[in-house]
Amino acid sequence: MKKNKNKTLNKVFNNDAREILKFLGSDIKIKTTITSPPYFDMKDYGSENQVGYGQTYELYLQDLKSIFESIYSITDNDGSLWVIIDTFKRDNQVVTLPFDLSNKLKESGWLLQDIIIWKKDKTVPWSTKGFMQRKFEYILFFTKSNEFKYNKDRVRNFDTSQLKRWWVKYPERYNPKGKALDEIWEFPIPVQGSWGDQYVRHFCPLPKEMVATMIEISTDKEDLVLDPFAGSGSVLFQSSIMQRNYVGFELNIEYINMFEDYIKKMHSKLKKEHSKIIDNSDQTLFEKRILELRALKFGRILVNKIEENFEIEAKVYVTIRKFLTEKTKLLEVDYELLMSENIELNTFLNDILIKPPFSKFGITAKIKFKNNQELKRGKYYGYTKTNSYAYSSLPIESSKIKVISKICVNLKESDYE
Repeated sequence: MKKNKNKTLNKVFNNDAREILKFLGSDIKIKTTITSPPYFDMKDYGSENQVGYGQTYELYLQDLKSIFESIYSITDNDGSLWVIIDTFKRDNQVVTLPFDLSNKLKESGWLLQDIIIWKKDKTVPWSTKGFMQRKFEYILFFTKSNEFKYNKDRVRNFDTSQLKRWWVKYPERYNPKGKALDEIWEFPIPVQGSWGDQYVRHFCPLPKEMVATMIEISTDKEDLVLDPFAGSGSVLFQSSIMQRNYVGFELNIEYINMFEDYIKKMHSKLKKEHSKIIDNSDQTLFEKRILELRALKFGRILVNKIEENFEIEAKVYVTIRKFLTEKTKLLEVDYELLMSENIELNTFLNDILIKPPFSKFGITAKIKFKNNQELKRGKYYGYTKTNSYAYSSLPIESSKIKVISKICVNLKESDYE
């Protein structure tokens, strides 16, 4: 992270978040705010005049609204706000804090884009009459405008062990970047030592993987992340090791001292660890494999369609020419048919290639005809008319081989049950 001349950056203020504009200049532009506000009067965070503890519910909501109005005024137009918050019970009924706060924030101009369920699993094992054991919290995702930063491709799930086995046979149905996150996030609450041995526990610790996900979605390197209720600084620390600037507010000086001590001791080590985690080589391999499967299956369906409509034996050579970056077209592929060209076949191909299923593959297909069936030098793999995700042991000259390519895939659905 580059050093910034602005002295307010990469600092935790020992000040009240209700006075946030007194300490952040008008030139400050927040890209995203990630925070978990104090739990109303359920917890005493050890500071006088704190938000939540000792207040009425109405005053508590009004203070939160005022704080987030101030944050709104210094947030970039493409900026966002993540609020981790939960319901609680008072006077024998549930208080819908997430929804009450959401309405207050919408009055301030914030746009509610999504409600995510944080399934946290490990929690205090208690429940009350009419109130089940608490296993989740709400994450409210707001933006300042409709034009907000949203790097969803960076946080897709490309772990094939967690994908349904259908990706092997139906690659055209899967985004090459991986499966999009759904609205239930499973991140266990951190246990002692999960942030490092030198980090003491805080009332409401946030999982670093969950914080990293929010940061990755809403910011780029050098962007500014705010936490107005910094606590022990988990949001700020994660921002720092991900090469974002940060600023925080915290009334408890002990938490600030702990954070500053910890960042001195652990920053370099955990930054290196994070760099290894965010290595996107696995995602690149998944993307390449999905696109290769698409190219082969396209060729197999092409051959099958020709044989179904014409009394000829068909075979095709498949060569990926270019990986594209367009949203609708991802590949440019040569399909060399081993047959003579004729007008009727050309008309048929021109008609079917612009319709499903071919139009669903994201492939720009270059159809060629090749009378000379000799292959160029190199290793080739053959695929049958029923399987384009595992090459056949048959010689490529076999009449059962319909697709020939230098692309080598050998997958089994059963490996991904």
